[in-house]
Amino acid sequence: MDHRYCAQDVLRCRLCKTPAPLMYCDICHIHICKGCVGEHLSNQPLQHTVVPFNERGSTIICPKHSPKLCELYCEQCDNPICVLCASSEEHQCHKFVDLTNALERHKQILQQDLHELENVIYPKYQEIASSFPIKMTDLNDNSKKLTEAFDKHGKQLHMEIDTIIANLKFDLEEMDLKYITFLNEQENEITRKVSEITQTVADLKKLLNTNDFSQVSAYKSMNAEFRKLPPQTSVSLPSFTPQTINREQIHQQFGFMSELVIKTEEPERLLINEPKVISVIETEFGESKKLHSVACLSQEEVWACGQDNMIRLYNLKGELVKAIHTKSRNNPENVTVTRNGDLLYTDADKRSVNIVKHLHIQKIIKCWGWRPFGVTSTSSGDLLVAMDSDDYKHTRIVRYSGSILLNCIEIADNGQPLFSSGRYIRYINENKNHDICVSDWYAGAVVVVNPTGKLRFNYTGPPSKTKGSLYPYGITTDSQSRILIADDKNNCIHIIDQDGWFLRFIDNCDLHSPWGLCVDTNDNLFVAEKEGQIKKIQYYM
Repeated sequence: MDHRYCAQDVLRCRLCKTPAPLMYCDICHIHICKGCVGEHLSNQPLQHTVVPFNERGSTIICPKHSPKLCELYCEQCDNPICVLCASSEEHQCHKFVDLTNALERHKQILQQDLHELENVIYPKYQEIASSFPIKMTDLNDNSKKLTEAFDKHGKQLHMEIDTIIANLKFDLEEMDLKYITFLNEQENEITRKVSEITQTVADLKKLLNTNDFSQVSAYKSMNAEFRKLPPQTSVSLPSFTPQTINREQIHQQFGFMSELVIKTEEPERLLINEPKVISVIETEFGESKKLHSVACLSQEEVWACGQDNMIRLYNLKGELVKAIHTKSRNNPENVTVTRNGDLLYTDADKRSVNIVKHLHIQKIIKCWGWRPFGVTSTSSGDLLVAMDSDDYKHTRIVRYSGSILLNCIEIADNGQPLFSSGRYIRYINENKNHDICVSDWYAGAVVVVNPTGKLRFNYTGPPSKTKGSLYPYGITTDSQSRILIADDKNNCIHIIDQDGWFLRFIDNCDLHSPWGLCVDTNDNLFVAEKEGQIKKIQYYM
């Protein structure tokens, strides 16, 4: 029998044809039994590397200095290299690690991806997929209930109403078909994703069982794509509202069925275990002129102000894009950006709030007898301004529509002031649920009230006092209605949910006296440190 053409034959030693050889030459790429290893090694002029069969693929011949073997890994070039490569000018000042360690590190990345796919991403998709039969049942139950209501009401109106009933049933069936089509499309998409994840998991397991560096290093992670869960769907199914029968107005009084409403909501984003700094911006601020406020213009540019009369726009490279002198040449207290991308800043000494349009500064609010400090632009386009009285004995939050005062928030239901008094920047932000969040440094608390000014809660730190007392400065909110608070003395960021429950700290990013905070449209956090650095931090998956 010719073993080359026998599909059922086992692997054999290339030299003696012994079945199931245990060794493998990584240079010649042949199978060898233990008895033939010596003979093969003596075969000149090649320098052979014989390894156990399950360790095959771990030896790489340098493509530039054959037959030299690659024993090192260049981290800058992301390639295996030999000792001659390491001493060449091409790799001068590069960092090298042992190839075995590099392989192990790559496998650790594979293992992390596999773990995330199996334990985090895949279960989320399973959970979404399992909801479709329930939604279909709800749809059928609702349709059955409405159909019965149509029939019951229709019998009371006799033959005159039959046409209306037929039309309503047709409309309902059209809505059902629309929703079923929508659900089927979503289910098919989830099924496709589940299939891709299953295949990726299988591929990763296969890669983890091989030492072939070329295969392992060729792996490209798909986890970033899989992390993007599909939008959650909120559906308002049709309902029927019957009316009292009136023969003269039978069409109007029969009732109406609401439209099928399909809403998509972004899924809840998960906080990553280890937040990381993805960019550091060095500014002109520092020891003599502290940095205390930032506002995102985009994901690539951020406004900053501090203890001088300039407001500066920086990009992520730390380049100064634009600089604006305040109109009065006073120091700005706080900056924010409107929905239209216009810059706003407060001038406490001039008791004004100013807007910058096309580098032209215009005063839009004059606060007689009050000094404005914190300012934010709301989702409705209103402005919220935190201000102190001229004698610094009273603090209030004022809502403006343009320059028109709408309401003031100052006193709680029990007759006591909501905020402590004293001169300092009170940072303010509106949450996605329209709550108003204010950092109260003197009270060591974040005060959260609803839009009418009713106190919802005070946050003074997590239940377990693992750090010192809270000293809140900058405050911002993200797309998940989470509140982020800069803690100056403890060099960290507190993250709490919209109801005041502590979620976690960001305390691993080498923060030093964080003051100003803002988030971009992708929920990346910008932290202004008073000594002049701005750090862009990723804290969501």
